[in-house]
Amino acid sequence: MNDKPLFYCIAHAPFNWKMPDFMTMLGSGSYVPENGLAMSQLMSPEEAARNRYLGEYLALFEVRRQLIANKATGFVGFCHYRRFALTHLIGTLDGFNMHAHPDLLAQVKPEHFYGDGQTPIVPITVSWPGTLLQQYEANNVGRDLLMFFGDAIDCGVITHKEAADFLSSNAFIAAPTVSYIPVTWFIEIAHDLELVASRFFRHHYIHRPGYEDRSIAFCCERLQALMLAKRIEAWEGNKVIKRPLVLLDATFPK
Repeated sequence: MNDKPLFYCIAHAPFNWKMPDFMTMLGSGSYVPENGLAMSQLMSPEEAARNRYLGEYLALFEVRRQLIANKATGFVGFCHYRRFALTHLIGTLDGFNMHAHPDLLAQVKPEHFYGDGQTPIVPITVSWPGTLLQQYEANNVGRDLLMFFGDAIDCGVITHKEAADFLSSNAFIAAPTVSYIPVTWFIEIAHDLELVASRFFRHHYIHRPGYEDRSIAFCCERLQALMLAKRIEAWEGNKVIKRPLVLLDATFPK
């Protein structure tokens, strides 16, 4: 793979390790990275502040518009400044993620982020005790997820059956934003997520203090997991690289 890959790294605050040069940094909220793009500069401060309930999806929606404007083709990759989907794992498996000291990132080669440039790289599917809806309710407010999936049905993004089957299942792709996938997949998924998120915000969003104010981001993550899983299943030959996510954690040994 000779051309520089399309790859974005989202961060909401400064960090102490170096990301690969081929990545474009995306600063969410008020964070302005030294090199890269800042949401607070690409849009008004008021719009950039919407990350308080949209999380990283605000940046992803903006990337979709840029990819369309630039007529991008091929594949596009995304990571969080401390969370990656890699072909070559580093660190120690803890739960369903690999935890690695930030110093180990120096061992990761550029191609570990994007493989051969023609094969999707996605996080593994994670199973939970109980249903997905029960898992969500245990950590958030189940009403929001039900309303969000109802809006997805009304927007024509998913069917009644898909919603029922998914919410009553016990597994989904955790952190589906971290991936290396076809540009067409991303543009289609981000379009549908923004459509549903806008409808939910207009009709069903409830402001809650603290972490719970990010309800739309949490719901987007679940819906994106469903839409990504559908595309993985339909991919030719089901040739998809599935890996546990690598999380940088300074408390883990080097």
